[in-house]
Amino acid sequence: MDELEFRRRIMSDPKHRNSDIVDAMRANESHSKFVDDINELDAHIAKAMNVDVPDDLADRILFSQQNSREHDNVIKPNFVRRSMAMAASVAFAVGLLVGQVNWGNVFVTPAQASLADTAIEHVIAEKPFVTHLDEQVSSTQINAKMQPFHQQLDKSFPYHVYYLNHCGFGDANALHMVFAGEHGKVTLFLTGISSTSVQDFVKEGMAGIVEPVGNSSLIIVGEKNEDVATLAKSILNIIKPMPI
Repeated sequence: MDELEFRRRIMSDPKHRNSDIVDAMRANESHSKFVDDINELDAHIAKAMNVDVPDDLADRILFSQQNSREHDNVIKPNFVRRSMAMAASVAFAVGLLVGQVNWGNVFVTPAQASLADTAIEHVIAEKPFVTHLDEQVSSTQINAKMQPFHQQLDKSFPYHVYYLNHCGFGDANALHMVFAGEHGKVTLFLTGISSTSVQDFVKEGMAGIVEPVGNSSLIIVGEKNEDVATLAKSILNIIKPMPI
C-alpha cells in the first residue's frame, strides 16, 4: 500500500484497522505518527462539540423572538404612516396641478380615440361593399335596428338611407347606417360603447364626430368638407331613449 492510499483510508475512517493498515503502520513509523495525529485531531473536535446547553436556552430563544416581533410591529406602523403621509403630499401637489389646467381641451380618453379609429377603419374596409347599394331604408327599419341600444326615432329620419345593418365594432356591436349628406355619402355608427364628451376628428381624408348618447355613442364619418357636426345635431334631436 503506498502512502497516498494509506492516508486516504485513515482520513475517511481513523478508527478502521484491517491487516493492510496494521502492516503499513508497523512497516513505516511515519504512518503510525499520521494515525496518532488524526486521532488527536478527532479528539479535539469531539471535545469542542461537547458543549453543555444552558438550562434557560429555550426561554432565551423565545424571549428573543418576542422582542423581534415587537420591534417589527413598531417599525411597520411607522413606515406605513410615513408612506401614507408622502402619498398624501404627492396627491395634494397633483391636485393643485390638475386645478390649474383645463384638461378638457387637451385630453382625449383612449376609449374615444378608439371609437374614432374603429369608425374610420370600418368605413374604409366596407366602402367597396356599400358604394353601389341603395336599400331605401325606412324609419321603421331604423327603429327596429336601434332597439338593442335602447334608443328610437321620434320623427322620420331626415336623410335618404342607402344601407342599414348591425356590425361588429371593435369589442362591441353597432348599428351601421349609410345615408346621403351634403357632399356625398355619410356613415353613422351607434354603439353601446360609452363616451364622455364630444370629439371632432379628421383622419384618412375624412371628417368625423363622436357624440355621447346616454350610455352609447353616436359616430358620424363623412367627406372632409362634410359638416358632420350639423348632421349629428339634427340626428340627435330626433333620437330618444326607449320607454322602460
